[in-house]
Amino acid sequence: MRPVLALFTVSVSQALPRRRTIMLALLELAPAAIYLFATNSRTSAAAFQGVIEIGTSTFLALVLPVVAIVIAAGALGNERRDLTLSFIALRPIRRSVIALTKVAAASCAAIGLNVIGALALGISHTVRFGNGQVIGGLVAATIVASIAYASVFVPLGFLTDRAVIIGMAYLLIFENGIVFALSGLVLLSPWRLGAATIAGIVDGSRVFFDGAIGDLSMQRALVAMLIYALIGVGSTTWLLRRRDLA
Repeated sequence: MRPVLALFTVSVSQALPRRRTIMLALLELAPAAIYLFATNSRTSAAAFQGVIEIGTSTFLALVLPVVAIVIAAGALGNERRDLTLSFIALRPIRRSVIALTKVAAASCAAIGLNVIGALALGISHTVRFGNGQVIGGLVAATIVASIAYASVFVPLGFLTDRAVIIGMAYLLIFENGIVFALSGLVLLSPWRLGAATIAGIVDGSRVFFDGAIGDLSMQRALVAMLIYALIGVGSTTWLLRRRDLA
């Protein structure tokens, strides 16, 4: 148990170096700043619509994925490039446990940073207009979407040094382009799983999500997140067993 805990702790700290953490934390504050500026003179009803729409278009669909992809892509990719992955593999830890630990560490690191943006946006709205449900919805969405992204990009980061570039293309072209046109692909968009989670928690918010998530329910989104996690851990385990670790 101690080697696993040590690997998890080291992996989280490696995912959050000071300079990158500060830069990404500042990025997390952007949606709240946009919300405060955009809703400065609005009614409470208009501000509620504003926090949901900004929470979707700016936080969930842009900031959260960028942060999660950057962190997850380096979870094993940096280990391989730094030639330290083979040393981890020599420890008395199963490949499946290493994979689970790396995905969990990347997920926790991504959640830790993304929750800054969720809290900043949710608290900004709650302090001004008193709807505390928004905070819970944004935090829950952060957890769901961050885990889904980490589960995809931890193994992809091991496969290729261009995982971040691929992730940005996936986000901009597929998630924020193709899926809007083909709503049947909604489960292939991790941030939409988060949006469905908000819609299931925050009363009256679903009407603002219909264009993005269709009839996707929070329950289906949670099941999809678990499937992402299982596939992520499974594929990472397979890669650790089959591919050269150097």
